Amino acid sequence: MDWDAELYDRQHAFVGAYGNDLVDLVRAIAREREDGGGRTLRILDVGCGTGAHLDALGEIGDAVGVDASPAMVARARDAHPRADVRVADACALPFEGVFDVAFSNAVFHWIPDQDALLASVARALADGGVLVAEMGGAGNNARMRAGIAAALGKRGRAFAEPFCFPRDEEQGERLAAAGFDVVSLRSFDRPTPLAGGAAGLRLFAEQFYAGSLEGLDPVERAAVLDEYEAACRDELWDAAERRWTADYRRLRFVARKRPA
Repeated sequence: MDWDAELYDRQHAFVGAYGNDLVDLVRAIAREREDGGGRTLRILDVGCGTGAHLDALGEIGDAVGVDASPAMVARARDAHPRADVRVADACALPFEGVFDVAFSNAVFHWIPDQDALLASVARALADGGVLVAEMGGAGNNARMRAGIAAALGKRGRAFAEPFCFPRDEEQGERLAAAGFDVVSLRSFDRPTPLAGGAAGLRLFAEQFYAGSLEGLDPVERAAVLDEYEAACRDELWDAAERRWTADYRRLRFVARKRPA
């Protein structure tokens, strides 16, 4: 999909904020290395987006950010001029045995071919390197996805489901097959307030479901979004706070690359 980098930063900054806990995990790995007298960590931010974590990761070690979206990379370079940021496909990373840590926040679920993704990340890591990642898990945004799918279906259009939200055991098996030993893996609910007040749910759809909304005339588009909001209102609208809360469910894992 074509990313609106400015809208992403303005409306969806919470995505980056929720990755701060992952950065703390990378800090812990760096402390362990320092205690053992090891060299500075080499860190790859897979799907760095507009660069929410580049500065923090750069304080921990030598960080490189990659993203498949030129618009995101351009904005990241503008915001973080000292950072090394490159356009790259996460399933075909141009690195082999380079990094000690691969970090990724809220990116893996955008990539349907998880096997190719994990194999690519494994190749980029040195033996013993660690993957620290969080993505959407099974059931993520279930109410929201059902609402938009129903509104589109009434008009003979399919919801262009762009996501991969795996079960814990699925991802554990994939990691093992890609050459990783799982250190930790868990899924959990994270109800997430959306910015934008009454327009928050609609703005979410316009960013993340943009592919499904393409080609609708303005009247149809407005009707789809109205029905989507109506389908989600009972569960996700907080009238007292006047805000929407996304029904997020996350899958977080840490895995170490086995020696070849």
